[in-house]
Amino acid sequence: MSTPPPPTKVRSTFGFLSLRWKILLILGGVMLSVNGALSWLHFHDLTTRFEVQRTATRERLVEQAFALRTDFGLRLQALAGMLAALDSVGVDLFQTPAGNALLRRHFDSYWSVLQLDLGLDSLQVYAPSGPPVASWRTNALVEEEQGAQVRDVIGQERAMHWTRCEQLCTQFAAAPILVAGRVAGAVVLGTSLADVVVSFHRLSGADLGVLVPVARPAGKNALSALGLQVISFSNVERNLPLLQQLTALPPLRGESAWRKLLYGGQEFELSFLALDARADAQSSALLVVVDDLTQARADIDKSVLDRLLGELAASLFSLLLLALLVHAPLQRMTRAVRAIPLLGRSAFAEARARIAPRARRLVDDEIDSLDKAASDLSYRLETLESDVAAHSAQMEEMLQGISEQRDFNKNLLDTAQVIILTQSSDGQILTLNRYGRQLLGWTEDDLQGKRFPELVCPDGSSEPAIDEAVQKIAAGELDDVQLESILASASGSPYKITWNHSRLSGSSDVVMILSVGIDHTERKLAELQVKDLSEQRKQLRERDPLTGLLNRQHFQDQLEQALASAGRSARDGALLYLDLDGFKYVNDLNGHQAGDALLRIVADAVGHVARGSDLLGRLGGDELGILLHECDDDGAVQVAEKINKRLAAIKFPGLGANHRVSASIGIVVFSEATMDVKQLLANADIAMYQAKSKGGAGWHLYSDGEGVQEKMQSRLHWEEMINRSLGDRGFIVHYQPILDIRARQVSHYEALVRMRAEDGSPIPPGVFMEVAESSGLIREIDRYVIHEVFGKMLSLFAAGKYYKFSINLSGVSINDPRLLSFIRTELSRSALLPSHVVFEITETAAVSDFSKARAFMNAVRELGCAFSLDDFGVGFSSFNYIKQLPVDYVKIDGSFVRTLVDSPDDQVFVRALAEVARGFGKKTVAEFVEDERALNMLRTFGVDYAQGYFIGKPDPEIA
Repeated sequence: MSTPPPPTKVRSTFGFLSLRWKILLILGGVMLSVNGALSWLHFHDLTTRFEVQRTATRERLVEQAFALRTDFGLRLQALAGMLAALDSVGVDLFQTPAGNALLRRHFDSYWSVLQLDLGLDSLQVYAPSGPPVASWRTNALVEEEQGAQVRDVIGQERAMHWTRCEQLCTQFAAAPILVAGRVAGAVVLGTSLADVVVSFHRLSGADLGVLVPVARPAGKNALSALGLQVISFSNVERNLPLLQQLTALPPLRGESAWRKLLYGGQEFELSFLALDARADAQSSALLVVVDDLTQARADIDKSVLDRLLGELAASLFSLLLLALLVHAPLQRMTRAVRAIPLLGRSAFAEARARIAPRARRLVDDEIDSLDKAASDLSYRLETLESDVAAHSAQMEEMLQGISEQRDFNKNLLDTAQVIILTQSSDGQILTLNRYGRQLLGWTEDDLQGKRFPELVCPDGSSEPAIDEAVQKIAAGELDDVQLESILASASGSPYKITWNHSRLSGSSDVVMILSVGIDHTERKLAELQVKDLSEQRKQLRERDPLTGLLNRQHFQDQLEQALASAGRSARDGALLYLDLDGFKYVNDLNGHQAGDALLRIVADAVGHVARGSDLLGRLGGDELGILLHECDDDGAVQVAEKINKRLAAIKFPGLGANHRVSASIGIVVFSEATMDVKQLLANADIAMYQAKSKGGAGWHLYSDGEGVQEKMQSRLHWEEMINRSLGDRGFIVHYQPILDIRARQVSHYEALVRMRAEDGSPIPPGVFMEVAESSGLIREIDRYVIHEVFGKMLSLFAAGKYYKFSINLSGVSINDPRLLSFIRTELSRSALLPSHVVFEITETAAVSDFSKARAFMNAVRELGCAFSLDDFGVGFSSFNYIKQLPVDYVKIDGSFVRTLVDSPDDQVFVRALAEVARGFGKKTVAEFVEDERALNMLRTFGVDYAQGYFIGKPDPEIA
């Protein structure tokens, strides 16, 4: 008996590392990663909340500054009114020297109190006209007259206050002096804004300063780089150097602007507010609010650091505790592991001594079971080794007695993946190898009485031909023969076999035929499938699956060849662009299956009109193209008239008795003109629309330069219609139900916008949507729909109906930065709205600007709304984007559902889409469900929701 080779020793590249340390290192790495992520999230959360609080604080400080200045002006205005009321001098005395002196003595008694106790810097008394009749001031810079404002006070007979900033910033207030019901003059008070600065610091804790634009700032309070002079500032020692760092002011948006600044290791936030400027001032004075952010930032950093250190300490303690817990079990496992190699060296007693199971234990664990199993294994291996040694001599003698040739033949027969049989000269099967028996489904007992020709199916090689070949081999006339036949297994499965028959050589008088068969079934089937697949691909590339006509791409290729041929031969050709009139009426009334049936009938009718050399193609939904070779204007017109005559004779079930099938046909004749395929199709499209504008059921022959003005007029018309509908609520919203397939009840509705025509009939969105998107008016339409649907939802909530509603958003709207704010405002109408709103976005719109779409969707989902991906499956990267876009629903495009029952390809694709969406945790919605068969098939595929005319048609009311 041969000895097996010793096992190869495989060593780790990096040496040995204890299981204990592997566990601790892996868990330590995981804990560090988790702790780091949690700390970062904590930091991000604190920073986000800080920024939100800063925005609120900044707005509050701005409001406080303005409110304080206004309040200060009102109090000064009230004081001016009191002084004006104290006057007891008559109107006539204002114009005399004695009256003027009396006026001065009258206000001299108040001036010291006003100056010292109330902080006034100036007091002026004006007559109804002219300069002030008396003035009191503490600073020469306050000497300027306030003639315009005083005239307003006297003329309007009401008190006013204002701020004037030049070299100083002064708050003025004026009140009219009324004597005997007439205005005798006005009292004007002025005071510095320093009290406002001090009061602001005391109330808010932040610093406030007043900045005045000057031509040449000078002195220690100058801000030369900004062209400003500091008039007043709280905490000026710290804040003045801070402002002097600035080289430019942030642009004012509205009345304020702000920026952050680092200075002296501290962080500050500066808010700049515009003061009211005089009418003749070239620039306005500013208020600056300085708020110290240093402590708040330090608190955030300390909170994050404390959390991180605490989590690290907890992780280290957990690892230490784990190391202590696993130490003893790992030691026992190590002993058992080190004892196992001894069993391979037959050191059974030493192995049992090393294992040494625990003597005392409350309960057993896995390691105790391992110890016991290893000990039992050692005894069994020891017994087995002795038995093997006893029988090894007998085995060796038996093996020597077996013929090496018999071993070879037997192994060859049993392992060869070919059919090997022997038969007598009369075709009786003598032996059959294992592969042959497995292939035919026979046992050795089934071979009794079987003849080889009985294996061949009737459509394979005939029985006489096989008998003849076997007889010639048996007679020695042929050395070998190759034949092909079909074998029938016991189960009835056919196999295509290639046979090689030859005569077995031997000393026996009995002639034996060796037949070796090779199974080519899979190869033949694969060749057939490749051929069929090639034909199918060719059909898909060139033919429309619904009508059997050329598809648009192949039709364009043929049209391009026709243009080239016409250019070489200088022979005319014509293109007819046919669009069915009222086709949408058929779809809306009878469903898309009826529309598809009508398209097939129309395609067949047009094919009977066309000549054999003409080419027919389907260019769109209800659009056909006809390429007429060697045809002039008259010939093309005759064909167009024949087509409409043939269409008018169609009797289609489901249409009204007065409804006639007709088409609007655009005709373009080409020869050696320089137009290309795109231009030719565009011209034919223009001609078709000209025919349709005449009422349909007719034709129009295109001429050069035609169509541009019509397109422009059409665009302007629809833009005007959209704007008018937005202004007078001319848009209406229809609601189509969506069925929960498992629950068998309506779960939500999709909102679909329509335009109300002048006669009250609805205009479908396909008519005006292209103009709306290209002009940008789609943004207003989307907002209109959102507002209308939310209003509808609120009325349903009040009635106790809590349906979800799906609202479509265009790709133009999701790129509108104002839409998110609009949605947030609309959702604030009710706390129930967010959880009942699903926004829909097409796959094409989402992929066009993927990063913006995903950011927008995440922001809307944070408001509590859900998202649905529409037209899923038509894109090139559907399966890639479904896992990256934050959507809750996936809407399978209707092109796969409409022909689902009759198309195995669509069935495979829809099932795959449903499984992929379910794998990513998304719900699926199938569009265009038009009969119960499609609904039942969708239920077996695991699709969650269904939508279509079979479920319910769009309607402005909800039952």
